[in-house]
Amino acid sequence: MAQAQQAPQILVSASGTAKTAPDMATINFTLRGEGTTSDEAATKLKDQAAAMSAAINGLLPKAADFRSSNFSLAQVRSKECDASPYGQQRLSTGACAIIGYIATLPVSVDTSRPKDAGTLVSLIGRMGGLDASLQRFWLRDDAAARNQAMQAALANAQGKAKLIAEGSGTRLGPILRVQDSDYREIAMEPEIVQAAGSRASAPPPPAPPPPPVQVELAPRPIETTVRLMVAYSIGN
Repeated sequence: MAQAQQAPQILVSASGTAKTAPDMATINFTLRGEGTTSDEAATKLKDQAAAMSAAINGLLPKAADFRSSNFSLAQVRSKECDASPYGQQRLSTGACAIIGYIATLPVSVDTSRPKDAGTLVSLIGRMGGLDASLQRFWLRDDAAARNQAMQAALANAQGKAKLIAEGSGTRLGPILRVQDSDYREIAMEPEIVQAAGSRASAPPPPAPPPPPVQVELAPRPIETTVRLMVAYSIGN
């Protein structure tokens, strides 16, 4: 029986990277409310969250999303209390009587003005936010960056395949197939081949405070990398 033979081909791996200025930034911090009762602690936390939201929206109107999805309310006891969740249980009397409550609310803010992220961290610290930190810069939509990286990867693959074809005395033919780093087939667009939580409500703000400390940032471009396996046919 005649055995079908696969046509000769050149298979290369290549990667391409696109560098894009970030258009988003994320800042994380924690709000805290204390009180002798749980209601008092929760009320103070709620008031602080409203004031913080108003301050953030005042600095970055329509450019910041104030998000919070976790809330905790912890009892406070005297340091003389030896109660432990892993040891023998204690009644809430005597040294282990509850003397207060602490309410905490982790908050994440996404802003479409990444250059103002440092100033926003400064403002959050002034308004009583705890452990404020700039978490990351990112892209709202990386589709254009991925297309650019794809074109760079294809151009890189073509250059490698040409060298192999020239070194072996053959002519490079058209692309047969393209796979990504997970070995999934990619349907190539012609132009690519040719180119190779809801916002917290805010009360009316009081008299304007002094402006926050301006912190200038120069975020590093976001690198988007695409890795491909490209198979080319070999011409006669």
